Amino acid sequence: MRRGRTLILFGVVLLLVAVIAFVLLSQSQPPVPTPAPGEATATPTPVIQTIKIVVAAQNIPRGRIITEDAVTLVDWPESSLPPGFFTTFDDVRNLIARTDILFNQPLTDVMLTNDRAQLTARGGDAALLIPNDKRAIALPIDQLAGVGYAIQPGDHVDVLVSLWLLDTDRDGQYAAYLFNRNLSDELIAAGMQPDAAVQAAIQLTTRDKSFPRLSSQLILQNLEVLSVGDWREPTPLPRFTPGVPQPAAASPTPVAPPGATPTGTPARPNVVILIVSPQEALILQWLRESDAIIDLALRGGSDLAPVDTGTVTLQYLFDNFNVTLPPKLDFSINFLPPENTAACPERWTKDSCR
Repeated sequence: MRRGRTLILFGVVLLLVAVIAFVLLSQSQPPVPTPAPGEATATPTPVIQTIKIVVAAQNIPRGRIITEDAVTLVDWPESSLPPGFFTTFDDVRNLIARTDILFNQPLTDVMLTNDRAQLTARGGDAALLIPNDKRAIALPIDQLAGVGYAIQPGDHVDVLVSLWLLDTDRDGQYAAYLFNRNLSDELIAAGMQPDAAVQAAIQLTTRDKSFPRLSSQLILQNLEVLSVGDWREPTPLPRFTPGVPQPAAASPTPVAPPGATPTGTPARPNVVILIVSPQEALILQWLRESDAIIDLALRGGSDLAPVDTGTVTLQYLFDNFNVTLPPKLDFSINFLPPENTAACPERWTKDSCR
């Protein structure tokens, strides 16, 4: 009996010890906040994975040797690493900058070279902006061909071409004139000798000008604009070290010579430089030398998709836009110019001649 009471007392003691231990552990742990009704649970912030890469610790002018004080290592997100990046200073030690590198800009393999002769052989800065499989070619532009001078470097354009086509003799490559046999027959019927009628028909036919036919088409698409106007070498970068105050460059005040007239509106650009493939460069050169009418069409900033177009001719307009041939009538509009429009004898009805 005594032994049973001892076991019961021992069990009660163990139960009390377990309860005390549970209370102490509950007080040592912070309570877990319970979101209020309707309150959204906070989403944990994702961890951005980074890697240390070499960036410029100062402005590095083109042609300078990369030294340890000119670069530093920074953490860069792995999701946006630039192509050809470097991870250690030893990778760029004593290499030469092929182009100007700005402060905090990552260094890449295309920016550096190990041969100064190779650097000078590449010429000016324009060559550094052209990919290895591309070429740069210049085309003349005016207000119409240059989209009202709206085209800027970095834009993408399509090339529209119009050609005036004229019938020619295949062997002699001279303008072909069709003999007007109906006129010859009419002259003979009127009493003229056949030989004289033929000669008269030939003279009248060769005297009249053949009317060329216009054909227009979109020839090349999505060409990148390198520069507009005459190429200008960029201003060299000054030496820049973070934390060191830089002296302000004094801008010279232009002094007009006595009697000089004020500077007018800057001249509009008359040339555009495009980045093209070697074959596209040949096409544009042929069109330019053939006196083709070349216009540029400006693309949207994000529109790089190719398109299909049909050649536009007079027949195309008649077939696709319901244009009808006007009937021949017994009267017509007087197209003769007034006496006071001698400067516009053939187009006096145009706005410029009114």
